[in-house]
Amino acid sequence: MNRSTKFLNDIFVYAIGNLGSKLITFLLVPLYTYFISPDDFGYYDVVLTLTFLAMGFITFQLRDGTFRFLLDNEDEHTRKSVVSFSYKLLSQSSLVVLIAGIVLSFFCDIRDWGWIIAFVIVLSLYEVEIQIVRGLGQNKQFVFAGIFTAFQIGVYSLIFVAWLQMGIAGIFCSNILARIVSMLVIEFRAQVFKRYFIVGFKDKALNRALLKYSLPLLPNAICWWLLGSSSRLFIEHFLGLEANGIFAVSMKFSTILETFSVIVYQAWQETAIKQYEAPDRAKFFSKIFNAYTFILTVLALVFVFALKFNYFWLVDERYADSLQYLYPMSISVICFALASFYDLGYQCSKQTVRNLPGVVVTTVLNLLMNYLFIRLWDIWGIVLSSILSYLFMLGVRMFDTRKFFPVKLSWEIIYPILFLAGGAVMFYRVDSMVWQIIYVIAVVVLAYWVQPRSIKMEIHTWLQKVLPGRLCR
Repeated sequence: MNRSTKFLNDIFVYAIGNLGSKLITFLLVPLYTYFISPDDFGYYDVVLTLTFLAMGFITFQLRDGTFRFLLDNEDEHTRKSVVSFSYKLLSQSSLVVLIAGIVLSFFCDIRDWGWIIAFVIVLSLYEVEIQIVRGLGQNKQFVFAGIFTAFQIGVYSLIFVAWLQMGIAGIFCSNILARIVSMLVIEFRAQVFKRYFIVGFKDKALNRALLKYSLPLLPNAICWWLLGSSSRLFIEHFLGLEANGIFAVSMKFSTILETFSVIVYQAWQETAIKQYEAPDRAKFFSKIFNAYTFILTVLALVFVFALKFNYFWLVDERYADSLQYLYPMSISVICFALASFYDLGYQCSKQTVRNLPGVVVTTVLNLLMNYLFIRLWDIWGIVLSSILSYLFMLGVRMFDTRKFFPVKLSWEIIYPILFLAGGAVMFYRVDSMVWQIIYVIAVVVLAYWVQPRSIKMEIHTWLQKVLPGRLCR
């Protein structure tokens, strides 16, 4: 199996898990909007945003470090050391969070405080465990975990949110219970804890190397959190929880598009690390980046127009205003995904510290633009700030990672830009659904036609292997 085929196979495997779980998440959005008010949903979104920030401190970013160190180390000594150290560190940090949460509950009256503490701890443990499973090469277990967890959240949400009318407490309960059950099932199937965890096992040199890789990712994660999530705090402060609830619905839908970028990122993470020492890595990485830009752009256009055609029944009328933000937020996702592509340069070389200056500067610019733009254009200002921030990050990383893998852009890169410009006109200025459908079809056909023959042949060959032969003839 050549590396391109392996990359496409990995995308297919991760797609099964991510799309299955995100489809359930997608279906839950209408459920939540019908049973939970915009104010409550806005509060839940703020809590969820802060939870992802807290998770980085609890895990010390070991969710990234464990995967990186396990992926290219197959000896039992390394695996036992990484797994044992990770579990012991997580148990200690979780205990600290639990005690701190109990103490604070006596001094602070925070809504759903108990649920929030439990959610933070369980989510942290779950995220590290599934990355350990992935790092051990058990991708099927990783995919199963995503689908099984999402399925449980859907079932439990019907019980706790729709039937028992528990509100956002029902959402927390569903997420906590689903992940606890999933961790137990994963351990039963993969037996990671049983095989690799040893209380007294230590390798100080390896543990230091793991922390040296992971800890610089913590400020990096904080900056990424600020880039992607601080907007909710600005909206809540300047515009109120109801506005944040409307914005949150748009974010939930754009997250579906972001899922595709996550699928490619996960597959690319494995391929890039393993191909980093290849003599033609610059040429190979350039080919992948150019094809990725095309595919991501076309998918974004299909996605936003499909949502526009069906938005009237997907969400309650109280959230109808969120439709107008979908198109620019899809552009923001594209910029984020392309910037993330270059993140592998720092991971492949294990020079995660080098990533910090660019992320910090981008974050400062984003916070400044959020503060200024929301006063001028409300939610539109937040969306514009997001696009400009990710574009700046993309430019910085394209320049900074040239020593790792210089990516050469093909002249056809102008097409995705033209596609998006035309799509904006069709989305906001053309009311005819027929013309909008014609435009999307034309974009799909043109994007395929201008792709290099080598890429089309590789995709065609891969489809013949994955799908029934008759479908590809």
